[in-house]
Amino acid sequence: PFAQVTPTACESGPRAEELIGRYGYRGFLLFPSAHGFSMDGPEVDGLLEVAATTGVPVVVHCGLLAATQRDELAMVPTLDINLGNPLSILPAAVRHPGVRFVIPHFGAGFFRETLMAGEMCENVHVDTSSGNSWIRTQPSDLRLEDVFERALGVFGPSRILFGTDSQPTAPGWRRDLFTLQREALGALEVPARDQMLIFRDNARRLLAL
Repeated sequence: PFAQVTPTACESGPRAEELIGRYGYRGFLLFPSAHGFSMDGPEVDGLLEVAATTGVPVVVHCGLLAATQRDELAMVPTLDINLGNPLSILPAAVRHPGVRFVIPHFGAGFFRETLMAGEMCENVHVDTSSGNSWIRTQPSDLRLEDVFERALGVFGPSRILFGTDSQPTAPGWRRDLFTLQREALGALEVPARDQMLIFRDNARRLLAL
């Protein structure tokens, strides 16, 4: 499990240590745009220092957030999407080179910015979760194959992680998303060993499984 943390709501350093050491969480999940903080703010440093010490990854949600997700996570309906720009991660990624940052959903609309963040910092990763409906917000036509091709060109197969978007309730295991992504990588003729990194081994490495 990952712990959703709001750095401005508590002493992020001591609380983060407790979440990892006492409760056994395997990473942190941050929502800057929903909780009104900047990844470049000093309140985040304590948590990132704990992540560096313990080796756990930090997922930073960027871009769009569906209304259903806001309701499920009990978040305020108004988001400051400017705080969810992937480029805002860069100062923290530079200050904390030992922390592995993960941007989910290919940046959820901030695809270009996600690519730029990955180009700038080797400790920034990307995940592939969701149905990628954000593609319709892009100024140019993109297929899922195009998204993977550009992501592979920047992140390479070792910094892309498959995300299922599965849930314990309906719809459960999202085999449909898995199949679509396998087909997209197959169309690009991505070698089997690289696909294994994306679908399994990268997560195992980040989570020390």
